[in-house]
Amino acid sequence: MANLLVRRRNDPFTPLFGDWMDDLWNRNAFAAMPRADMPGVERALMDVVDRNDHFEIKVDMPGVKKEDIDVSIEGSRVAIRAETQSTKEEKEGERVLHTERFAAMYARTFELPADVTEAGAEAHYENGVLTLTLPKRAPLASRKLTIN
Repeated sequence: MANLLVRRRNDPFTPLFGDWMDDLWNRNAFAAMPRADMPGVERALMDVVDRNDHFEIKVDMPGVKKEDIDVSIEGSRVAIRAETQSTKEEKEGERVLHTERFAAMYARTFELPADVTEAGAEAHYENGVLTLTLPKRAPLASRKLTIN
């Protein structure tokens, strides 16, 4: 488990309510951290908005090229995955004193409150933000069976 430094502030409400609010925030902070069973995978931060006839989803994935993003939809389940890495090239005749590399893997799987359809679905990636527009599947009309 990672060593985390938690800075406490003087809170006038702590004597009244205890530390339950801090505990709540800390639990939510841990939920956004990479899972131990998936080393190196970051949980992509996202917003989901219900726009009546479709869902609009914005996912932060800085440093990723759009061709490295994989989105799959199955019913109401959406899975997003992206992997990126960059290296600095050395030029002949240069003496490299310091170099850094960047590598990241983002993954997010979630369920929407309604099934979506791929017909009319759109994906747009700009400035490190993936925007998905996913139309809701029309509800199936129920049908009454005639009993013979």
